[in-house]
Amino acid sequence: MKLNKYTYLAVIVLLWVGCQSCFQFRKSDKKQYKELKDISKKYQVKLGTKKGGDRDIHYTLVHGDTSKPLAVFIHGSPGSSSSFLHFAQDTALLRGFNVLILDRPGFGYSNFGDAEPSMERQSLILREVVNQFSFSKKVLIGHSLGGPIICRMAMDEPEIASGLLIIAGSVSPELEPEEKWRKPMSKKALRWLLPKSFRVSNDEIIPAKEELLKMVPLWSKITCDVQIIQGGKDPLVPAGNEDYAEKMLVNANSVKVYRLPDENHFIPFTEPQLITDALLRF
Repeated sequence: MKLNKYTYLAVIVLLWVGCQSCFQFRKSDKKQYKELKDISKKYQVKLGTKKGGDRDIHYTLVHGDTSKPLAVFIHGSPGSSSSFLHFAQDTALLRGFNVLILDRPGFGYSNFGDAEPSMERQSLILREVVNQFSFSKKVLIGHSLGGPIICRMAMDEPEIASGLLIIAGSVSPELEPEEKWRKPMSKKALRWLLPKSFRVSNDEIIPAKEELLKMVPLWSKITCDVQIIQGGKDPLVPAGNEDYAEKMLVNANSVKVYRLPDENHFIPFTEPQLITDALLRF
């Protein structure tokens, strides 16, 4: 059957719409509640939004004994709270921690599509939200771009956390990759082609090196315990970022680095037990 140009155009439009839908990297509250159904028989599950500055930040909270510390998971770029739902169902982790997972600004259900390129501003927004949860101790966990975000949070407010867990964190300005395709794809003529989550990701990754340079004089303000996990075969955040963080954390109470030569960028998903074990060491 011969297809005319209008049929081709219709196919292209359908594919574009499908991509927009498939690459949102988020799950609705309904789907999250369904996934957390079993764990909710033993622990309290709450999903909602809280104000951080002028932002509505979506969260997923699973808690039992509120005297236990709060593990706060901050995702990478792109991503959302649904990226870490498996930790909210980890009974070994929940025996030692309550679990809070946030959608960073522009992702998930936190003003989806509206990027916040400033790490300082993201730090302020997320700190305002985290401080609304009244747990005695908090540990911040950041994966990929979430790594420098939690570092910036601890720089701006050292007392916000008793510990940081940086997983494949893109913290070194010198090692920040120069991906030349990003700037052209941020132009109006091409920007519309990207799924909304990728537009937000692009908007915050393009200025990431400059944002990391702003953090250089602030590393001495981190005073809590820090653990760092880095894969040696990470194609997105290269090995060496962990060395940079270790060098810069001059006033941290303690620093422990786990260099995993055979692991890639996606350790929280391929080796979640490593993350749980690290958290339980705090």
